[in-house]
Amino acid sequence: MKFNNFIYCTMFFVSMNCGGKSVDVEEDLSSNFNKALKFFNNEKYSRARDEFEYIIKLDPGSQLANESQYYKGESLFKIKEYDESWITFDRYIRFSNDINKIEKSRFRICECAILSSNSYQRDQKQTKRALKQLQMFIEDFPASTLIQSAEKSIIELRYKLAKKEYEVGRLYLKLEEYESALIYFRSVLNSYYDTEFADEARIGIIFSHILNENRKGAKRYLKAEKDRFLKSEKYSLAESLILETESGFKLHHYYQLYK
Repeated sequence: MKFNNFIYCTMFFVSMNCGGKSVDVEEDLSSNFNKALKFFNNEKYSRARDEFEYIIKLDPGSQLANESQYYKGESLFKIKEYDESWITFDRYIRFSNDINKIEKSRFRICECAILSSNSYQRDQKQTKRALKQLQMFIEDFPASTLIQSAEKSIIELRYKLAKKEYEVGRLYLKLEEYESALIYFRSVLNSYYDTEFADEARIGIIFSHILNENRKGAKRYLKAEKDRFLKSEKYSLAESLILETESGFKLHHYYQLYK
């Protein structure tokens, strides 16, 4: 019995000492946090990142360390280290109860994905990832003041993806791979029907049929799609392309292919 009492007393004093140590460490690091915040506010983001990282390593799991995660993420974002910034914000979100900063962190993750994406000529994996993050943000924070920015970014990303598909279709057209060209033009219409590339894809499909000596197919397609063209001038262009090439191609027709 005396032995058990000894164990309980020992555990009590150890827990008291550990708790006191944690408080003391956090109090000691408050000056470091203020120093880091000063660097951050003075736009010395690399210095700020290092100071916040020091707090996180020295007292992990504390409120001060979690707050440092947020500002570390911001510092990394400012110096364009987007992958590390994404990871840091993700860690912050897992342990934070501050709904306002969680919302800001989620949007920062969206921005990190956007700014890490390639131009339309290159791989679009990151662009699709950014699009997914933005759609999740809108679903999770429908009343956010950042919704308008998120929706604008979605339009821009979908434009990039549509252009990628369309340009691949045009490349196959130039290579006289007409069936492959049709696959990509149809992909534009299926996934990005509300972008300006939809009408361009329709013209591309008509051009593919004509070049593949399927003039009847071009005419049938134009008739079927007449009311789906977003702009009347694009419909007129498609119609004239069929009529003017009846007697053969001229130089300005090939410009349509190589522009």
